[in-house]
Amino acid sequence: MFILFKKRGFSEYISDTITFFKTFGKHYFKNYFIINGGFLLILMVLVYFIFKVYWEVVFSAIGNPNSNYLENYFSNNAVLFIGSLLLFVILAVILSLLNFAFPVLYIQLIEKNNGSDFTTADLIMSLKENFSRLLKFFLGLVFIILPLMMVVFVLLILMVFILIGIPLFFIVGPAFLAWIMLSFHDYLIQKTGFFESLKNGFGLVKQQFWTIIGTTFIMAALVQIIQGIITLVPYFIGIFLVYTNGNPSTTTASQTEYLSTMGVLMTVVMALSIVLSYFFNNFILINQGIIYYSLREENENNTPKSQIDLIGTKSE
Repeated sequence: MFILFKKRGFSEYISDTITFFKTFGKHYFKNYFIINGGFLLILMVLVYFIFKVYWEVVFSAIGNPNSNYLENYFSNNAVLFIGSLLLFVILAVILSLLNFAFPVLYIQLIEKNNGSDFTTADLIMSLKENFSRLLKFFLGLVFIILPLMMVVFVLLILMVFILIGIPLFFIVGPAFLAWIMLSFHDYLIQKTGFFESLKNGFGLVKQQFWTIIGTTFIMAALVQIIQGIITLVPYFIGIFLVYTNGNPSTTTASQTEYLSTMGVLMTVVMALSIVLSYFFNNFILINQGIIYYSLREENENNTPKSQIDLIGTKSE
C-alpha cells in the first residue's frame, strides 16, 4: 500500500513519485485518458489546423515576397481562423483546468479510499463538484499571480546583466511553481479560500525550502528532457527524409514542395509537443502532491491514523 502521509526527504520525493506510478499508473492513466482524451484529441486537431495555416502563410511569403498572400488569406478566411483560435483558447482553458485538477483530486480519492478502489464516475463527480472553485482559482492565477510573476521575472532578466540573476532564475522559477501547486492542493483538498491557500502554500514552501526547490527543479528538468527527446525524434526523421529526397532548391516547384513538407512536419511536432506537455505535467503535479502530503504529515502527524485505517486492507 502506497502511504501518502509520510515524512520524506529529497530522495524520497523523487523515488516515491516513481513508486506512485508503479502502484497506480495503470488505473491513473486509464481514467486520465477517459476524462481528458477527447479534449486532447480535439486540441491536437485544432493546433494542427492553426499552425498548418500559419506555416503556409509564412512559407508562401518566403517563396513569393512580393505577393499579398497573407492579406488575402486572412481577408478571405477571417471568420474561420478567428473562430478556430477562440475554440482553441476555450479548449485549452478547460483542458488546463482538468489537467491540473485531476492529479489533485485523484490523490484525494486515494486518501479517502485508502487506495485506488474508486471509479471514473467518482473522479468525474469530484471534478463537477469542484469546477466552480477551479474557475475561481484560474481567474485568481491569471489576474493576480501571473502579473506578479511577470514583474518578478522582468526584474530577474534585468539582474542577469549583473550575473546574480542567472542563479536566481533556477531558484525563483521552481519556487513559484511549488508555491502555486501547493496552494492549489490546499485550495482543493482543504477547501480554503484563494488568498488563504496562497498563504498556506507559501508557508509550506518555506517549511522545506531548499528540498522543495531542488525536487521541483529536478522533476521539471527531467520532464522537459524526456518531452524534448520524444518531440525531436519525429522532427529529425522528417528532416532526414526531406533532405534525402533531393535538393530542394533546384526548381521553384521543388522548393514549394519542400517548404510545404517542412510546414507539415513543424505543425505535427508543435501539436505533439503541446499534447505531451499536458501528459507529462501529471508527473510534476503528482510529485507536488506527494510533497504536499509529506509536509502535512510533519504538521499534523497523520501516520498513526493512517496505520489504523490500513488494518485489514489488502496490500497493493
